[in-house]
Amino acid sequence: MEKISGGSTFSGLSRFPSNAKWRVPPSADLQAILSSGTVEESVVHSRVRRLLERMYREGRLCSATSATDIGVVMNEIFPMPGQLDQAAYERYIDPADRTMVYHSVRDAYTTPNTANRANLGTAMQDAATTALAVSNDATGLRAVFGPTEWSTAQAGYRLIHNRLIAISADIEHRISTDYNLDAEETFLGRWASFDDQHIHLLSRVVSDPLTPQSKVTLLHEASHLAASRIDDYGYYGSPGFEAAEEATKVNNAAHYEELPRRIWGISRYAGQTFTPGLSSSGAPLTTEEQIRAEGVEYYRLAWDAAANFDKLIKDVRRNQLDGTPLDGATVARMLEVSPLMDLTLHEQMISPPEVTGLDITTSESIVRAMGMAMRNVPNVPNVMPMGSFLSAADEIAAGVSLAVDAAMAAYGGLLGDAARDRRLVDWLHDHYRNVYP
Repeated sequence: MEKISGGSTFSGLSRFPSNAKWRVPPSADLQAILSSGTVEESVVHSRVRRLLERMYREGRLCSATSATDIGVVMNEIFPMPGQLDQAAYERYIDPADRTMVYHSVRDAYTTPNTANRANLGTAMQDAATTALAVSNDATGLRAVFGPTEWSTAQAGYRLIHNRLIAISADIEHRISTDYNLDAEETFLGRWASFDDQHIHLLSRVVSDPLTPQSKVTLLHEASHLAASRIDDYGYYGSPGFEAAEEATKVNNAAHYEELPRRIWGISRYAGQTFTPGLSSSGAPLTTEEQIRAEGVEYYRLAWDAAANFDKLIKDVRRNQLDGTPLDGATVARMLEVSPLMDLTLHEQMISPPEVTGLDITTSESIVRAMGMAMRNVPNVPNVMPMGSFLSAADEIAAGVSLAVDAAMAAYGGLLGDAARDRRLVDWLHDHYRNVYP
């Protein structure tokens, strides 16, 4: 669901359901960080503890424990200064499980295995056939995109058809995937680069592409390649999705999913006519519904930016492994973000800093937290602000602020301080599409 602008910045990231766990570095990586002396031992301990606390929050540590026992766990793992007890560590973390331990930054971006390519090509051709079919459904196009923009959407579907056919013939060079499960961890289902005409897919889509949901993914990403105007302005099924304005719908990749979903039997809105400003019930959106819709969007932008930064430091890590020097602007951006996220980069005693396994897994956990908080927005209580407001827009803005804080609190907090959590969310939101220097 994403485009990458200029081949470097995610231009809209698409979320995908995930059952992945928080991840931590392998024991050897942690011991190497301790032994290097480039990061204070207390910093290493604090970052590991926070990751374990987040894993505990999802009930995913291997051994039964409790939040108050994390201190005991830490004492077992780090029994002496400068040492990590591998056996103790692996009582809680399965070292062979990629959903628990971060293995390879290189495997996070690679070409689909040859065995997966035939079905992937078939799925793309199936999705292309469906895109062409719905382009001829004038009634359906009017119902979803409206009387003014339906013909623009028709042209969009025909371009989507063409892109899917082209990519299906060159999977080796036009498709990449993630066998390291980074995308699972961060809810990043896929992205697309209009400039490069390239799609990056979740490994489960590559390995099982013929399902309706996988074909929706392929069609969605191809919509980003069809026209540079087609971006992400709200995900499928998000609050207010069916009430979007025509100009938004015709430029939003998720709306191009709807008619194919109806054919494939997985639509949430089968048979409905989308009317701007009206919910599925036919009533105008209430102030509370508008607050929740905008709260979800606030976190979507923050999550998008967090995923971009996560990609940035993983790119840096690959470059460091290859011996490629860092430019000053990238170092400056990493050092700007590091204290906001509690990475180790600003704590290191070397320059430029080295992206460690702790930085990668901590960054992943930040992206994941933004996605989980976004999921909380539709259900958190007390988002209606008290008092009088000069305008409806002011009331909605005040409500969105309440919703943003409440959603993070419902998640359980991120950095141990609500004010710091909000500063991070706001920084990410404000740097949407502007993370790369």
